[in-house]
Amino acid sequence: MNPVTRSLLERVADPDLADFAMAWDALEERVVAIYRSGACSSAEAEAFEHARDAAAALYRRWAGALAPHWRDTSIDGAPVEEDPFVRILGADQAGKVIGNWPLMRTLPPAREALNHLLLEQAVE
Repeated sequence: MNPVTRSLLERVADPDLADFAMAWDALEERVVAIYRSGACSSAEAEAFEHARDAAAALYRRWAGALAPHWRDTSIDGAPVEEDPFVRILGADQAGKVIGNWPLMRTLPPAREALNHLLLEQAVE
């Protein structure tokens, strides 16, 4: 798990938000693994689809709360104009990750938005 996200999760009291953060982390891990390998076995494709479906189901609840955070992110200095979560969740097949640098570039804004939401929801 992303170390910043892990640290923030220790201060989040909402189990639904924690579930989403963990599901997103699992999906991000699959996306990065597939991209780095440049290939995808049937087992990896199945793991990707499972992670994507789990994150998508939980994302619906958090889309509105995440929107102001991802809108404050950028890629190479340009403001992000498209929901990075929707962009990544829109990869309906693991094969669409292979060689997809534009998709990979949406991971950091999504992670930044998630971490900002976790920080916003943290309890002291």
